[in-house]
Amino acid sequence: MIAVIVNPRSRANRRNPRIAADFQALVGDRGRVFAPKTIEELNAAVAEWRRTPPTVIAVHGGDGTLHKTVTALGHAFGGDPLPPIAILCGGTMNVVASSLHIRERPSVFLRAIVDADRAGRPLETIRRRCMRIGDEFGFLFGSGLAANFLTEYYAPSGYGPGRAAWLLFRGFFSAIWNGPFIRRLFKRFEGSVRVDGQLLERTAFVGLMAGTVREVGLGFKLVHRADDDPERFGVLAIHGRPMSLSIDVWAVQRGRGISERRAFSAVASQMDVQSKNGAFAYTIDGDLYRTHEPVAISLGPHIDFLRPPSALIVRPRGDTMGGQQ
Repeated sequence: MIAVIVNPRSRANRRNPRIAADFQALVGDRGRVFAPKTIEELNAAVAEWRRTPPTVIAVHGGDGTLHKTVTALGHAFGGDPLPPIAILCGGTMNVVASSLHIRERPSVFLRAIVDADRAGRPLETIRRRCMRIGDEFGFLFGSGLAANFLTEYYAPSGYGPGRAAWLLFRGFFSAIWNGPFIRRLFKRFEGSVRVDGQLLERTAFVGLMAGTVREVGLGFKLVHRADDDPERFGVLAIHGRPMSLSIDVWAVQRGRGISERRAFSAVASQMDVQSKNGAFAYTIDGDLYRTHEPVAISLGPHIDFLRPPSALIVRPRGDTMGGQQ
């Protein structure tokens, strides 16, 4: 069975409430579409799959939908292998898909999956580890700058690529005179950070990140070491001044990362973060969280993402996946 998860609250589904019905017509007798309205409904559906795993789980929504689906799967399947996952890009943020160079229209990709299933023809996969972050599972963790940016991004006035670009534009000009906006955006995380048991000397960071994918949005490959080791995740701890980081913008776009003079980077299997100021905000795949407790980040299960048929893949020029292409 092909299981298709549709997030009814994603922007694409609010614009076109018929997406779930259209997907069901497309998969026909080869699968079933699920549109859980709550986390509890999602968990219940995934618990059923534990008994008879689907051949493919196709997820339509953004990074948050993927994160919640992988979390439900991680809890339900425990140490058992997870079914292959296909990302049907249908959200405001599709960072994981962009990192894997998956940019096909959802209906085109899903039709290719159905045709392959009918023909008994397997599709190629791209293997990634996810991370366990507290009790959640995901692909990108961020505190400091990442969480501060998303707090501004999810404003009551709306969000989307246009707002993200506006925030970058606003931040640039605010930085010129050290205005209140740039100070909010670059408010530092203060506390202790351990990477594979080793305590970092610094205790104040512009941003902390960990990820098994490099991109963080708008083409910025900030976690540039995420592809270095398929069995570990990339770590980035930024400590440079806001204006000094402008020097690294081109390098980040090209996937070379921030200079070691302004950031610590590594690959790791464990990262432990503890704030000295009580509650702190962090993000997992674009979803915001807040906690008073230390946050432990470790390796989660392997995920086999379906690679769309090669004729459909669109890759940006000059970019590779470090051996994954």
